[in-house]
Amino acid sequence: MITIPVYVINLKRATRRLDYISKQLAKYSIKFKRIDAVEGANLESKTLKNYQNQSKYTAQHYSMLSSGEIGCSLSWHKAWALIAHVDSPAVIVLEDDVAISDNFIQTIASLEKNLNKDIVIDLSGKKGVLEKERKIINGITLIRYSTPPLGNQGGIYGKNAARQLLANVAGFASPLDTFRQMIWRHGVQTWSLEHGCLLHQTQEVGGSTIQHIKKTSTKIKNELLRPVYRVAIVIRNVFFDLTNG
Repeated sequence: MITIPVYVINLKRATRRLDYISKQLAKYSIKFKRIDAVEGANLESKTLKNYQNQSKYTAQHYSMLSSGEIGCSLSWHKAWALIAHVDSPAVIVLEDDVAISDNFIQTIASLEKNLNKDIVIDLSGKKGVLEKERKIINGITLIRYSTPPLGNQGGIYGKNAARQLLANVAGFASPLDTFRQMIWRHGVQTWSLEHGCLLHQTQEVGGSTIQHIKKTSTKIKNELLRPVYRVAIVIRNVFFDLTNG
């Protein structure tokens, strides 16, 4: 049994996804609260365009964000705003298309004994770039990378970390998971599990809700630019490490 609050980000129309994650959590008698995700395509056209222009003329991302990416970012902004005001020092936030592994309960039960308000713990077990340090909390090994792994499957978010992310990652110059990799932007430590306890299962729930409708020429350009921008993030983080001890 775990006591840390659990939240699930879910679009109103994504009932299949809600059922998918609900059944998994019910298996372990885990109650959760639903965060009503933002449907980017339903935003007022002028508002959406203003958000998209933030990524169109930036050196931080290789393409203009889609309406789905904007909605995803706004949904996580809602989650962080909520976390910042809960009574618990930290909460779990999950996306609705994750599969919970058999070690989920044991991992969370061990970590919640020493919750840290100032950090994020990525629960996917994905590797980042350039390992900086390791620590063990009640038998669970955590790794901190200079550049955290890409993705937003789910994590434990400290309330102070959520406030700091919300204050520094509120724009739309890059997708939300890319912004979270930019440690120089927000300064929030992200720790990763050596052995993850959840993973994305997008295809099992009908595919992604973030649609990328781009011309072939644009897709080719993005494929060529993507590695350049990802290397740039790594370099900026290394420089941040060097200048901040």
